Amino acid sequence: MLEFIVKYWLEALFGLILTGLSFLVRRLFQDAKAARRTADAVQAGIRCMLRDRIIHSCEKYVGLGCCPLSVRESMEEMHAAYRALGGNGAIDHIVAELNRLPTMKKEDYIR
Repeated sequence: MLEFIVKYWLEALFGLILTGLSFLVRRLFQDAKAARRTADAVQAGIRCMLRDRIIHSCEKYVGLGCCPLSVRESMEEMHAAYRALGGNGAIDHIVAELNRLPTMKKEDYIR
């Protein structure tokens, strides 16, 4: 009787354990893949918002013909973050155009 239990029931028990472990591993991989997709979507969203903000600010200050130093510093930080998030070089030209503008004091652009 003990032989029967050892031979068949232990095999069945190990089979169930392996099935459960493989299910858990598969679930972990699916969760990791879903988390990666979510992180990619968040990254793309942040990159789009940075791009929009950079373009908006550049258009505004190029239209004014000058740019405050504080905006220029913020623009450099946003541009660096945009590039770090995988942004392409299309924004480089716009930011370079902003950097060529003369600076002005903060009081001059507050109305």
